[in-house]
Amino acid sequence: MNTLPRAVVAQILTDPQTYTSLRQHWRGLMNSERRHELTAVHHMLYLALTGKDWRKGFSLATNQRKLANGAYEGWEMFRALARLHSPFHEAFVLAPFEGVIIGDILQNLRLVLPKAGAHQYKATDFVDGSYPFAAYVPENVLVLETKEIDVT
Repeated sequence: MNTLPRAVVAQILTDPQTYTSLRQHWRGLMNSERRHELTAVHHMLYLALTGKDWRKGFSLATNQRKLANGAYEGWEMFRALARLHSPFHEAFVLAPFEGVIIGDILQNLRLVLPKAGAHQYKATDFVDGSYPFAAYVPENVLVLETKEIDVT
């Protein structure tokens, strides 16, 4: 599963106004000088919260020699994903969003994001130019998708 259905996004962003506020806040960040302070984890968080395939922000390594030498192990994607799941980094992850996104929303998102790490994969998993894992955990997405949504 590479994108989130709207019903699942609505489960993660519990207040309907939050989605609009998030988009406006992100647009403001991207048009300000603060955009240089944003890291991969902030871009990943925004894309995931809007239901998009957050993996597209990262290029797969294709050089066979680099892959054989473990290039994917130092890949920023795995570091960003680890920071997103880490309670220790929560303040850093949420800082640019200035209250638009709160810890509860991040906690909901963590349920559907994979906990992929470089130690779980071999170089051969990346050779064909695709990711060896989905952008969202399909089982958890299906559970959220079938829940009743109260948008009052």
